[in-house]
Amino acid sequence: MKPGTMEACLRKQGVCIVLVFFVLLAATSARADAQKKVVAGIDSASGNARRVSQQIFDFKELGQQEFKSSSLLMEELRKLGFSVTGDLKVPDDLIKDGISKTAFRAELQGKGPGPTITIMLEYDALKNGHACGHNLIATSGLMAAAGLADVMKETPGRILVIGTPDEERGSLGGGKVALLEGGHFDGTDVVLITHGFDRWTVDQRILAMKRATFVFRGKSAHAAQAPHKGINALRGVIFTFNGVDMLREHVRQDVRIHGIIKKGGEMVNVVPELAEAEFAVRALDTGTMEAVYQKVVNCARAAELVTGAKLEFSEPRSSLKAPIIVPAYTKMVIDQVRTLGIPGSEIKDQEDFASSDLGNVGFTYPTTNLWFKIAPEGTALHSDAFREYAASDDGWKATVIAAKAIALTAYDLLTHPDKVKGIQDKFKELKSREGN
Repeated sequence: MKPGTMEACLRKQGVCIVLVFFVLLAATSARADAQKKVVAGIDSASGNARRVSQQIFDFKELGQQEFKSSSLLMEELRKLGFSVTGDLKVPDDLIKDGISKTAFRAELQGKGPGPTITIMLEYDALKNGHACGHNLIATSGLMAAAGLADVMKETPGRILVIGTPDEERGSLGGGKVALLEGGHFDGTDVVLITHGFDRWTVDQRILAMKRATFVFRGKSAHAAQAPHKGINALRGVIFTFNGVDMLREHVRQDVRIHGIIKKGGEMVNVVPELAEAEFAVRALDTGTMEAVYQKVVNCARAAELVTGAKLEFSEPRSSLKAPIIVPAYTKMVIDQVRTLGIPGSEIKDQEDFASSDLGNVGFTYPTTNLWFKIAPEGTALHSDAFREYAASDDGWKATVIAAKAIALTAYDLLTHPDKVKGIQDKFKELKSREGN
């Protein structure tokens, strides 16, 4: 090497290192500015969003009847620049005429190709109003969309906002199950949603669930004069319950099997010719739930053999699945919550389990559900007390923070496609081991 050549090379390398440093610094600064813009956009939108939340709270529309709520949300998303489609086509054996009239899909394309981040909104009420706080789920997602809309012209990728009706009756298949089968989540890379609660958490222990209705048909006879001429359908139901109770010792602790007798006879002196029972089977993963479900069905089939009463049974069209949880993804969201000022003492694990059609989305796509605190710890979901917190000042403050947390997570993923790929790869790995 000629004299001075080494020094020249080192000088060039030094210049390159300095250039790379300044490029990275500029990129970091640009991302920080965009994040501030997202947060500012949510703060700016919060006043109008609270008005929307109160309107949905007052509408208190039940599942498949959320016409005012969905129309209002679609109107607000169009104002933000989203392309919005309603009356979504779905399988007609899940929803009459094959049209989900209170669902919608809104899309906003960014600057060039990139990840597709889906935000879900819920807005159905219960008979006692918004006692599950879905008015806040809808408007936290709306605010997140507003914050992201302010930066999408300079951000790669795409935002989908999907309005998902009828969550409270999710096992009937008219909500997210129908939208999944209708292809309306197609193109999604990852999903975000929020839910009001009595604590902050991303613990998503959602139980897979499937129902079973067993009808036994026997033969009527006078219970005193000629019981030997009858076939007691109620005995089929009772034997099924006895078989299920014998299973309980041999299933995992998270498994739930609960049932009721819907029909058991009309008069005590007549051998029942018709009896009916309904069961629900739940577990923390879909594979385990399905395995136990088949054992419950076998109990009913055994009852048919023992009693001679004919069993009528067919599996339901839809069931609820358990989500596949990617810890790195949930950590991204809860880290944003901490950054936004929520102390660690407020972030806690779940204590109880539930089921939701959210699980079907989380079984299909990596999904994180941010539970945010709107009520004192111990306040029960679906209670009148929880309903009142869903319209409170403190509840709204938490809703704004939740909106910022999922919007900032979405922006992080849009600008780091490698993180999205990592989440998807882990999701596939965990799903391949599901139930084992």
